[in-house]
Amino acid sequence: MEKAYRKECLLALVAFGGVTLLTHIFPLYFLFPEITQYSLFGFPAHYILTMVVGWLVLIPLYWIYIELSEKIDREIEESSDLAAAREDADAYAAAQARGAAE
Repeated sequence: MEKAYRKECLLALVAFGGVTLLTHIFPLYFLFPEITQYSLFGFPAHYILTMVVGWLVLIPLYWIYIELSEKIDREIEESSDLAAAREDADAYAAAQARGAAE
């Protein structure tokens, strides 16, 4: 179960990093200043690029994150159910042993 929690934490960190890079895209305009000289649909090209990356790329990224996160949550739930069943079985066996001893 601990391994599943580690996977979930790693997934959250990777998703945070990806979202941070995609939403804070402005350093790209310092690396490639010629982008700011063009226009698309009457707007500066870097505005359109920010909207496209910020929305159209992040939506599928969030979808993938949600799917992977749900898979890990199911794994955690299954292992929790298994651990609870083992505890119940151990408690039942201990009660049976006490009953037989008396």
